[in-house]
Amino acid sequence: MSDREEKKIDFSKGLIPTVVVDRAEGKILMLAFSSEESLKLTLEKKLAHFFSRERKRIWMKGEESGNTMKVHKIISDCDLDSLIFVVEPRGPACHTQKKSCFFYRIEDDGSIVEDESEPAYGILYEIEKVVNQRKTALKEGKKPEGSYTAELISGGITKIVSKIMEEAGELCESALKGKKGEVGEKNSVIWESADLIFHIIVLLSTLDIPIEKIMKELLSRRK
Repeated sequence: MSDREEKKIDFSKGLIPTVVVDRAEGKILMLAFSSEESLKLTLEKKLAHFFSRERKRIWMKGEESGNTMKVHKIISDCDLDSLIFVVEPRGPACHTQKKSCFFYRIEDDGSIVEDESEPAYGILYEIEKVVNQRKTALKEGKKPEGSYTAELISGGITKIVSKIMEEAGELCESALKGKKGEVGEKNSVIWESADLIFHIIVLLSTLDIPIEKIMKELLSRRK
């Protein structure tokens, strides 16, 4: 019997703590518990299922809210008695409508405050999501009224590339002025950088290239 066949998740002590992590951002979304049957359902359906200690039953994440979680990978710890679900969330993880259930910070004096900090790169995925929604709406013949993003996508790849060239030029111009110490130009560099990144995200969406691929490529260059 192979080493792989011998190993089994240990449910001998009952429910297994399960940490849920956002596949794209690496952000912890929630902590839940898995039973042997809920894990089996998760593996079969590729949607996160857990066992509710309060309701004493198996439940699928998003069965009422619609905020389901597509499971891409399941990882176990060395003792085979705790799990990580790597997921693609379809909506907020928390019943408070926050992205993650973990948003309280404990201060040095023991007081508990709400932590509004987010990973800096998280906004890139938020923008990508909105851009993809606009693209889908256009394909369905539903052009969102007053949406610059929808208008840009409607113009086709030539218009998008033209805007990227324009924004790149404005960024370079601001950077050169900022280097000379001109007042306000560093803020201009920030604004122009944001404009350029936004238009690049629109281009990537148009070409059906997820931001995650860019992130992986950047990680490969981290030396």
